[in-house]
Amino acid sequence: MMKFSIKERREKFLFFLGLFLFTAAVLCTAIFYNYGNNSDISKSDFSKRLQEEERFEATVAQALPAIDTTYARIVKFNPNVQAVFLENDIRNSITAIRSYYNSRPYDSRYKCFIYASKIQESLFYDKRELRGNYNDVSHINKLLDDCKLSTRQLQQSFGAR
Repeated sequence: MMKFSIKERREKFLFFLGLFLFTAAVLCTAIFYNYGNNSDISKSDFSKRLQEEERFEATVAQALPAIDTTYARIVKFNPNVQAVFLENDIRNSITAIRSYYNSRPYDSRYKCFIYASKIQESLFYDKRELRGNYNDVSHINKLLDDCKLSTRQLQQSFGAR
């Protein structure tokens, strides 16, 4: 084990103390320094933000019944019924939902209306296609049953000979 003199110990102590204080100062500066995140805003800016929030909430309250009505129409929609006006009503409702975004496209919060219209549009498309596919499957099942019936009749007619 090495023995250090009192002077060497004092020098090492002061070196490590200085290193500790420097490290603590750098860490405190990095953690507690205000990097200009605009935590101080003026009263007018704050009131503008509140007005924009209120405008957005009013728009959402206005759009919500249209979204709900469109969803209800899509759920009740029956593709087997040949009513073009129902499809046009649903498409117009989806376009109306999308128009809420077009009123303020620079505000990212209004993108929710685009997403809502896309969801409604895909639901409507899926409903039409699924019903059409279901009709195709039922038609194919009916043809399969006819084939089975005619196969049995042929087997019976060959068995009778």
